[in-house]
Amino acid sequence: MTLKAPHEVVIRFHEIALKGKNRPVFIRQLVDNVRRATAGIGVKNVWAGRLLVRVSLEETADWNVVRERISRVFGAVKFAPSYRTELSYDEIAKTVSSIAADRPFKSFRISAHRADKAFPLTSYELNVKLGDMVKVQTGARVDLKNPDLDIRLDIMLREAFVWADEYPADGGLPVGTGGRVTVLMSGGIDSPVATWRMMRRGCRATLVHFHSFPLVEGRSREKAQELAGLLNAYQYDTRLYLVPFANIQQRVILTVPGPLRVVAYRRFMIRVAEAIGRREGAKALVTGESLGQVSSQTLQNMATVGEVATMPVLRPLVGMDKEEIIEQSQHIGTFDTSILPDEDCCTLFVPKSPSTAVHSEQIAAYEEEMDIPQMVADAVGGAELFEYHFPPA
Repeated sequence: MTLKAPHEVVIRFHEIALKGKNRPVFIRQLVDNVRRATAGIGVKNVWAGRLLVRVSLEETADWNVVRERISRVFGAVKFAPSYRTELSYDEIAKTVSSIAADRPFKSFRISAHRADKAFPLTSYELNVKLGDMVKVQTGARVDLKNPDLDIRLDIMLREAFVWADEYPADGGLPVGTGGRVTVLMSGGIDSPVATWRMMRRGCRATLVHFHSFPLVEGRSREKAQELAGLLNAYQYDTRLYLVPFANIQQRVILTVPGPLRVVAYRRFMIRVAEAIGRREGAKALVTGESLGQVSSQTLQNMATVGEVATMPVLRPLVGMDKEEIIEQSQHIGTFDTSILPDEDCCTLFVPKSPSTAVHSEQIAAYEEEMDIPQMVADAVGGAELFEYHFPPA
């Protein structure tokens, strides 16, 4: 028997299983997200089994594309292409034999699970009988602890499934179970990773990018749009606001001393992002700040910036170092875009020696000279909205 393309994918989850009475809500969202992620690539059906999700495939499905899409669905921890057989030992044995003939290995084990207790062989008897067959066929030895190949089978009520390969997914919780957040997203490495980490906790993220066009070229805006498209592959619907920030920066330059300006800029960004977030139904703001990474991200400066918010400010990268953030950026596919050169709105107007310890009373007096509500309203009113959907039309 020649091994054909897999008939089905078995998706397993861990954290969702701990949700008690709320578990069905999380599983339904996971099923919906898998359907969305695999739309248009030869998937016939997606449904929930007992502590797993199953995906049935058309014969024309491209397994490599299916594998890539499922690996990005938050909530899934691992998944395996499986082969559906008739509920008979001979058919199961043929499939096991084909899997064993499809690859080289020196040691193996058979891991059978019999959900249908009416099947004439117990799980143990299947392990022994199929193990003897594979041993004779290949000459490989049985290793129950650390085998090169683990052939697994589930005996269900109407059919059996056999598989050997498992692939990792990103885990976490399904997007849509954690509420909505608004992310202050630059064109750099950090904030896309912060966005991804909040999505991984089940949140839907609205993105807000501040730019200084036309005082600088529009590359920052273009990068933000590219990053939004990449991140949308993880949450399927994304709204990106491009906010003009040059007028605010010019007013700050005329009013606030140089060492305090970076913190002043960020306080305005928080106010504008919060105004957009409330419109979007967000319950928190998210930044890509990492403690001590740059002068504006000292504990004192983060406290001074955050105090103007009336909703929580979440900083999922706060305890990570740059190497960890870069590694995660490469994993999620945003790194190459993030490192493209651009002039963002902060670097253009950043002073040579920004203060690392700005206190609120230092900056409040200068802010009183500005019409903050009007400046925020003007920035929000001038924002451009871009929407992304998955799969792309």
